[in-house]
Amino acid sequence: MKRTVEIVLSVLGFITSLVMVGTGVVFLYLKDNEAFLRYLDSGWSESQNAYTLEQLGQAGTMFILPGIIGIVLGVGAAMILKGNRSPKLVGWGLIIVSVVISIISVIGMIPVLFFIIAGIMALVRKPKGNAERQKNSQWFVEEKE
Repeated sequence: MKRTVEIVLSVLGFITSLVMVGTGVVFLYLKDNEAFLRYLDSGWSESQNAYTLEQLGQAGTMFILPGIIGIVLGVGAAMILKGNRSPKLVGWGLIIVSVVISIISVIGMIPVLFFIIAGIMALVRKPKGNAERQKNSQWFVEEKE
């Protein structure tokens, strides 16, 4: 059975995780950027600057950590689903890791949506059974005669 939809959803989760990591890196970069610090000093008070820099550092970390987990999860799930090897294991793995990412960061919910849908689909979709395959092949043979 083709698992195209699950693979596409895993890749979408990977891409959104990649965007999250990029955003987190930008936040951490801005925290130490001289031009940004001068901008903050020009218009804000010292306590506002300190609070903003603290929040940028925390936001950067909260974007990067679930983003890295999502990147690893998305690539691994897509590779395993590509060969249609153990879709049940991948489905449960996607769901469990998605819950962990959600606990780590609320922002991580964006790629988690893709991973949970892919996980549920990997669990629910069943390949055609042998009886149905035989029925379809018998119908084809009967039509030819």
